Amino acid sequence: MNAVNYDRWIWIELIGFDNRESDYGVSAYLKNAAFIPDGISLLLFTPDFVHAHKGMEKEHTLPIEICSYAARPYGKHHNRQEWTNYQLRGLVEELQKHRIDVYCSFFNLFHFQDNGQDKTSEWCSKHPELYEMRKTGEAFPVINPLKRMKDGSYYEDLFVADLVTVMRDYNFDGYHGADGYTSPRLTIAEADYSDDMVEQFTRFSGVELAESLKLICDGEPLEMEKRGDWIWTHKRMEWINFCANRWGELWQKIMPALRKEGKKAVLNSVWTRDPFEALHRYGVDYKLLAASGVDAFVIESVAASMSAGAGEIEYEPGTEFKAMIMTIKAHVPDMKLICLNAIQDTNEQWDAISHAPTLLERDIYSFSNLFMKDQQGVHRCTSGFVACLGDGISVSGWEWIMNRWNLGYEGQPERIIGTSFVWADEALYPSLERYPATRNWPAFKYLMAFIDRGAPLHTMVNVKDLQHTSGAICVTDLHLLPDQALQQVLAYRNGSSTLVGHMTERIAQAFAGIGMNVKAAPDELFCMAREANGTVIHTIVQTKESNAMDNECEDLTHVVDPGSWVDPLYFSPVPDDFLNGCVQAMINCSDAPLMIRNEQYIRTTTLEINAGKWRILIQNLHLNYKSAHLDVGRPVAKVSVLTDFPGIPVFPDGSNFKLYVPGRGMVVVEVDF
Repeated sequence: MNAVNYDRWIWIELIGFDNRESDYGVSAYLKNAAFIPDGISLLLFTPDFVHAHKGMEKEHTLPIEICSYAARPYGKHHNRQEWTNYQLRGLVEELQKHRIDVYCSFFNLFHFQDNGQDKTSEWCSKHPELYEMRKTGEAFPVINPLKRMKDGSYYEDLFVADLVTVMRDYNFDGYHGADGYTSPRLTIAEADYSDDMVEQFTRFSGVELAESLKLICDGEPLEMEKRGDWIWTHKRMEWINFCANRWGELWQKIMPALRKEGKKAVLNSVWTRDPFEALHRYGVDYKLLAASGVDAFVIESVAASMSAGAGEIEYEPGTEFKAMIMTIKAHVPDMKLICLNAIQDTNEQWDAISHAPTLLERDIYSFSNLFMKDQQGVHRCTSGFVACLGDGISVSGWEWIMNRWNLGYEGQPERIIGTSFVWADEALYPSLERYPATRNWPAFKYLMAFIDRGAPLHTMVNVKDLQHTSGAICVTDLHLLPDQALQQVLAYRNGSSTLVGHMTERIAQAFAGIGMNVKAAPDELFCMAREANGTVIHTIVQTKESNAMDNECEDLTHVVDPGSWVDPLYFSPVPDDFLNGCVQAMINCSDAPLMIRNEQYIRTTTLEINAGKWRILIQNLHLNYKSAHLDVGRPVAKVSVLTDFPGIPVFPDGSNFKLYVPGRGMVVVEVDF
């Protein structure tokens, strides 16, 4: 089998294998898939897998909720089977014979149904003191791994000890930290405001509660809500920092214990959230997770399922997830990112490969072709895919998936055509601190809005690496950059630059120091485009008067933050004409293909394979087929279609060519000049 240049993982339940076979169905499964994955994560659903583990001295039957996701009774190939601890250990051994790394994974969930009856896992149901607690005093029945047991001991210490025992007894290669063990399920605006967590918070932060608030009030909903509201309103940054520190501490306990056993670990990202919203909504700092020494992040990039309406949610996150991946990579550049590829989930009742294949195809090509620039050159933000979930996929289904994964990661471009988005960690934390009072946009929000409007932004570069890069750049939140980073941006001469920020006295002085004059009043939003030689060629200013007219909410500090990540945070409005002007400036400063028709629906990503060849990913945002008519700026000798569709040749006309793109799908072509 030919070597591939990316990671291929599968997340799968025990129901995907067959304990009636001598090798537990491993050979049949791998023959069906026709490839050997680098890693398989066994989804064992509940924390009872580690806490109710009975050891390996005797063979015993595992609880039904461990044998399939939430005890679902059947899959596409066979019914749920009763598995024993010995059979599970045998399955791990059989997979490892094929040089597959085997990981265990589970959520912080423990509620399931058996024959229509609501049931709970035994160990978790006996520990209500560990449940997440809303600020209203209502328990949310999932495990909060940051809490303490009834005897005052920290749950995380028990968890680490039990996890190590399970890892050793089953000889897993690693632990896959899944939802609930890398971030809370409820937002930190809503939870966990129990006495336990508030006491931990006051001790960590040194914050003294207002005299009208009680430190001990579990069981008093009105007092709990008043206390939670006060913390979120008046001590928000302290609360965020506390939560981030606790999640970092959890993983900084997990990783040394696993390393001592010779084990590895990967962990899920935070509910599809970028670095800003991971902190503000869930109190998780990716840098602290990375500092634990974890081997990779599994990025929650399940756009296809969301776009198709899984859970009846009306949400189109394709652009948002691209921006999320790019900003996470820029924030933790040394961390391997593996994308969760939303193929199917029988328990959650969605099936993208059967019902929305164009969306799945779009995700594969989009997420594999996002890039970082650094001193070593251009490289991809992501390192591969995790098939989610991997049971019941047919031979033809696996072939379809593999063909697209292979094409997505094929080759190494010399250059990405378009504009590089400049990332600065130094601006992230100030934007977080200022957000409640201003609701101003962080870098992620601008990046998402610009991509959504057609800006050729597919590459990130850290502000520290500007001197080693070339080509057009875009910098937002200019006013939040420290002096050294600001000077690096203003001194950039290796390409054009589009600069966005709020006018301050410091910015005005910096501009005046290099002979630039932007007529913007204090705190007004501006966009300035400069040529490579520093000449200002375009300026847009969003005046205070228009801002005041557009601002929908005067009391920004009391805006109610949404409880779900699928509902957007409130941001102060930025008019479309300002954003469109910024995007047009970037388009004018780049040599990306121009859309001649259906420009409101067609988006492109262009990779320069070499001086005479471009690879262009062409996306259609519309539900229906749309024609993409592109002008690539110089005469074309040949257009080669690399995807199955369209199934007819495409002939260039000078610098132009056109083809159809399926609804909400993507076509990939190569252009020879």
